[in-house]
Amino acid sequence: MNFDEVIDRSGTYSLKWDNPRNLPGLREILPLWVADMDFPPPEAVLKAIRERALHPIFGYTLPAHEYFEAVSAWYALRQGIELGAKDIALAPSVMGAIAAALHAFTDRGDGVMILPPVYHPFFSVVEENDRVVVEAPLARLADDCWELDFAAMDRAAEMAARAGTRLRAILFSSPHNPVGRVWTQTELGRLLDFAQDRGLYLLCDEIHSDIILGAKPFTSLAATRGEAARRLVVFSGPNKTFNIAGLHICQAIARGEEEMAAMRRAISAGGFGLPNVFSLTAALAAYRGGGPWLDELCAYLKGNERFLRDFLAARFPEIRMSPVEGSYLAWLDLGSFLSRLGPDDTGLARQLEERGRVRLSPGSGFGREGAGFLRLNFACPRSMLEEGLDRLGRTLTS
Repeated sequence: MNFDEVIDRSGTYSLKWDNPRNLPGLREILPLWVADMDFPPPEAVLKAIRERALHPIFGYTLPAHEYFEAVSAWYALRQGIELGAKDIALAPSVMGAIAAALHAFTDRGDGVMILPPVYHPFFSVVEENDRVVVEAPLARLADDCWELDFAAMDRAAEMAARAGTRLRAILFSSPHNPVGRVWTQTELGRLLDFAQDRGLYLLCDEIHSDIILGAKPFTSLAATRGEAARRLVVFSGPNKTFNIAGLHICQAIARGEEEMAAMRRAISAGGFGLPNVFSLTAALAAYRGGGPWLDELCAYLKGNERFLRDFLAARFPEIRMSPVEGSYLAWLDLGSFLSRLGPDDTGLARQLEERGRVRLSPGSGFGREGAGFLRLNFACPRSMLEEGLDRLGRTLTS
């Protein structure tokens, strides 16, 4: 796979490249923000879509048993986890499935704990479904790594109770977006215990689980069995792994019969019954034939991460970068530049757009703990990353 090839995505209704902010007045902005990659998916996916498009009828699509077999085979190969079709529910997207889970397992006014800084739709999916966000921030360590703060989680649960909010669930990101953590088995075990002890549902977003760049192995909560698997639902899919996010499809994985039955009802109640024909076609092809492509992708992304880290060390050692153990997202602390280019991370991001013509995500969008940070997506051809960093550098030194 030639990941160095630059492909023009303009005019494809791309959120990343055809965004209105790229139009008159702000031309030629290089987008290093939203989390999709600038690489084509595996050739097996493209071939399958082309072949299906040759058939002239696109009617209702049956979620055939082949899909569940392909997902099970992928988990067995990549995670060493045995899944059956009864453990997997098809859903339109991870966030759509999480919204369904909130309706399945919580009521209006219930509290849902999140651990910021965290993927910003976690806030909105809770609030827009009339639940209450209960924040328990991660702890930042001296080496710019982040960890679960169980004392903060205890305090947040107690504060919610005093406020009269019934805490009902935890919404969790693994690997973590945006700080890049791959959680250890010990950390995940403590999290499971915390949820079980308090009778909370644990809703785990594992959409980046196949993109592991550090030495630490990824542990999926889908491996959990027995009593510990009660009140646990894992959400994953091929969208980030194979860069087919526009072909919305995902799976909700639950070992408990009650949890799975509730998920299936909630997904159906949301109006999702049958998958898109091209989503199913692409997902099947990806899981069946995309493994070698994924291995090449992760090697290339590791090179991009090293390129980014070397650039910062040479040009801007004051910018602190959290270790990227999983995903293709860098979490950068630019607090030292705010007094000159700020006044805050949102203002800094605007300066980078307007003066430097490069777009990153402001960290405050991921919660108060993200203030002063920017998130950078380095899943692009090396030449594009180099150009983006050059624009970043010129703006910071101008």
